[in-house]
Amino acid sequence: MDEQNSILDKVITSKQTTEMQEFNPSEIVSSLLKYLTSKEEEVLRRRFGLDGETNDTLESIGKLYQVTRERIRQIENTAIKKLNDLGEFKKIANQLEYTISNVIRKNGGSMEEDALLAELLKFSSNNSLNRNCTLFILEELLAKKILNINPITTLKKSWSLPHVDLDFIGETINKIKEVIKEENKPIPIEKLLDKFHQTSFYQEKKERLTEEAIISYITISREVDKNPFGEYGLVEWGSINPRRMRDKIYLILKKENKPLHFNKITELINKVKFDHRIAYAPTVHNELILNNDFVLVGRGIYALQEWGYKPGVVADVLVEILKNTNQPLTREELVNKVLEQRVVRKNTIHLALTDQSKFKRLEDKRYTLVAADPAQEKSK
Repeated sequence: MDEQNSILDKVITSKQTTEMQEFNPSEIVSSLLKYLTSKEEEVLRRRFGLDGETNDTLESIGKLYQVTRERIRQIENTAIKKLNDLGEFKKIANQLEYTISNVIRKNGGSMEEDALLAELLKFSSNNSLNRNCTLFILEELLAKKILNINPITTLKKSWSLPHVDLDFIGETINKIKEVIKEENKPIPIEKLLDKFHQTSFYQEKKERLTEEAIISYITISREVDKNPFGEYGLVEWGSINPRRMRDKIYLILKKENKPLHFNKITELINKVKFDHRIAYAPTVHNELILNNDFVLVGRGIYALQEWGYKPGVVADVLVEILKNTNQPLTREELVNKVLEQRVVRKNTIHLALTDQSKFKRLEDKRYTLVAADPAQEKSK
């Protein structure tokens, strides 16, 4: 039985792939527009960007034809009605609905607009012409078959099959948010799905929650987003939507997982393109200097304090090491321990150890603190 289902799944998938490959929205729209008058065609092309241009307003088109915006609206409505009544359109309407509905159904019955367009156009050019033509088909020719869900506080603009359960989508998103809040840090999608699968909500509803559906609902949500590194979290987190320079620096260091020079941090910020703003090295350096989350560990090289690095110069690090070990150490031992905390040359550490106000060299060539207690002295 499983083998039969597997064969059937492959046949269905192959058929759907063929349908997607044959989906050419600009060609479909052009074939329909030829049945309109030249003015009707021009109005629709301008109003909906069916030449790949930006959508024009009723007022701007009215000025072009020296008529009122209301007259342009009448022409638009007449033209759209004419297209919907065309025998030529009725021949392909069912196939269009079937192709688009299959994509949405596979993704839980509802998809965020950009995600839907990307999926529909993955076998053709995802350019402004095809996007505009696809939206025209959805909005004006299949409006009663596939529903436009306008954006609200919690959901982005999306497209859904009739009778979709928006309450269920909202419940699913809320449970996903609970998982994210419990994790309390950005989480890769694989881990997020794994943790969500462990919830009682998923166990009760799993027949309705395929992996594609869960990801689609996350994409629809205005409250959950992913950062440039593909990790998911709440939109208000700086680690998800970094707006401040501090957040961008933090994300770069976190991703690279090693100390970096401020010039390299600047380069990576601009490479990732968190937003349209260009980062400049002096600005990045100032933020690194002023923010306690970052620790200078070498000449111009910074690390995250959460990695265990503590502020201070090399001498401060040496003092901290000797305090924590509570016993004298050789120069080589001290050098190795400092190099775990700082990106400096060995000579810099050797030089710091010559500070006789802080460090004392014992007869066995080990070093201790000048202010060491008597018990420490006895161990030499």
